[in-house]
Amino acid sequence: MIFTTACEKEAYILFNKYPFSEESMSATTNVFKPGEKIYYLVTTPKTVKTKRLLLQVMKMGKDERLGYETVWGKQVKVRDEQVFYYTDYFVFHSTGAYEMRAYSKDEPTKLLTTNYFYIRN
Repeated sequence: MIFTTACEKEAYILFNKYPFSEESMSATTNVFKPGEKIYYLVTTPKTVKTKRLLLQVMKMGKDERLGYETVWGKQVKVRDEQVFYYTDYFVFHSTGAYEMRAYSKDEPTKLLTTNYFYIRN
């Protein structure tokens, strides 16, 4: 219920140290340690017709301004029971500032949403 009501208006990316549930929604964070699981939740404002999302993680350059590089990318299929959101996790071992981007396969040149997270010792 929380996932479908939260995503009817805008697209979001949330991060957490724990798998997403109603209890863990209040404990979201964007700061992690190297090697720690980073759970993410991508919500969409409407049903994605193709049921496919394109996800990317970019590592920001020094001081978050000197360029960036793509460090992770994935095309995912949104399941029928999760038409307004997608959740999974990844692990990074390198410290720094990162930006996660989400695109709909319906309009792959239009950014749905973005959010930043940080890996610090």
